[in-house]
Amino acid sequence: MLRVRHGASFLVFCIAGCPNQAPPQKSGPADAKPAKASAAKTPAGKGAPTGQPPAAKPSVEGKVLPTAPIPLGDFLGAAPEVAEGFLGEPVSKGGKKESCLRFVPAKTWFKCINVWQRYADKTGTAKVIHVTYEDKKAASIAFDGLTGGSGPFNPKAALALVGLDLGNVPKLSRPADDVKLWAWWNADARLMIGGRQYRVEVSTVGDSWETGKVELILNDPLNDDEKTRVFEVKPQRPGPPPATP
Repeated sequence: MLRVRHGASFLVFCIAGCPNQAPPQKSGPADAKPAKASAAKTPAGKGAPTGQPPAAKPSVEGKVLPTAPIPLGDFLGAAPEVAEGFLGEPVSKGGKKESCLRFVPAKTWFKCINVWQRYADKTGTAKVIHVTYEDKKAASIAFDGLTGGSGPFNPKAALALVGLDLGNVPKLSRPADDVKLWAWWNADARLMIGGRQYRVEVSTVGDSWETGKVELILNDPLNDDEKTRVFEVKPQRPGPPPATP
């Protein structure tokens, strides 16, 4: 039996003795020339010949543009004191919790120091910038209330405002009336910054630029240290029904 490597798999050819196969036909004269294989003809616009897999759909690598108002490669993954150098003054008290969430390879919670804060945007790109820090590093950034857009709201134009080009088509959902959410998950965004993966969301209410939001969210596989802090979140049981007056 002969194995020939083809891509990531093997094609197996039976030389002799393969089970459930008809006996080989006797060969012709030694000087007989094999018949010339006819090329498979594919009608225009009909795709690949029968029996051949279609060509893989090309996937575009996400990238940060040199026009980004905040250099995302320097910002994301930076310590708070470094990240805040790109931002205006805080505009809220902020918050803190002791858990973080990832969605690769599945929804996973782990213990961490999770702090968030809203800042003024001194670049003039958005009304405010929301930043989440995980274990004392900038893990996500959201440009909330886009101020530089014009014409009908367009998610790709919104990405360009903050310095992103993702290329691939996002998944559109409508989580509430008059709300649109475009999501580029890891495989769609294909966005690597500082060696870590990010997913991206763009949203708007009423197709308005003033309610437009672009968010980059760390969604990288857990490292060895984070894996030691994974915990299971048990679904909450519904409470007793309210007492009847």
